[in-house]
Amino acid sequence: MPEIPKEARFMGTVTAQTMHEMQNILAIIRESAGLIGDILKVNSRVDFKHKPNMERTLENITFQVDRGKGLLDATSRLAHTPDTDLLEGCDLTAYSKTLAKLADRYVRLKGTTLNFNVPSTALPVSMGALQVLMSGYRALQWAVGAGMKDGVMRVNLEGGTDFHILTICPPEGVIPDREGIAALETMLEPGRVEWDGSRLQLFFPVQR
Repeated sequence: MPEIPKEARFMGTVTAQTMHEMQNILAIIRESAGLIGDILKVNSRVDFKHKPNMERTLENITFQVDRGKGLLDATSRLAHTPDTDLLEGCDLTAYSKTLAKLADRYVRLKGTTLNFNVPSTALPVSMGALQVLMSGYRALQWAVGAGMKDGVMRVNLEGGTDFHILTICPPEGVIPDREGIAALETMLEPGRVEWDGSRLQLFFPVQR
């Protein structure tokens, strides 16, 4: 079983607890916004000066609460990766969804949109969740390079017999630094990495 530093376990435990508390905070915000929304519906025939602004504000609150919940769920999954039951295997589908949430901001700051396609079925792999997220995040960083305005990076996950494959297509016109491949190969062992000049593929060994 892979050794996880006690510092990583400590950070994971504290972060997970904090994320749960943040979920409670978002739940209170959602409940409060819902109550205000109900009041507006009951008084739908009553017009007042700031009613349109209040309705738009409630829509924004609901959208941001949903967005925040997704980020907290992803961060909570990250915090739990040092857990013993996730060190030798995990569901690649679930953690690819987590990866998409965690990497979205980094990719957007590079002027690129992340288009992530993940199947609905579970894809078990014989690699720990922390290794999956670390190698996947590093691969996305490498593939986006310096980024480009209005670029799109497409990512597709598909199941296989011996390996499940995560395919990353860098934005058109972006040429990643080839030196990053060696570091990725080391990070992904016992999986492997392939780069054909237009797409990067990460091969994750299937858990038997």
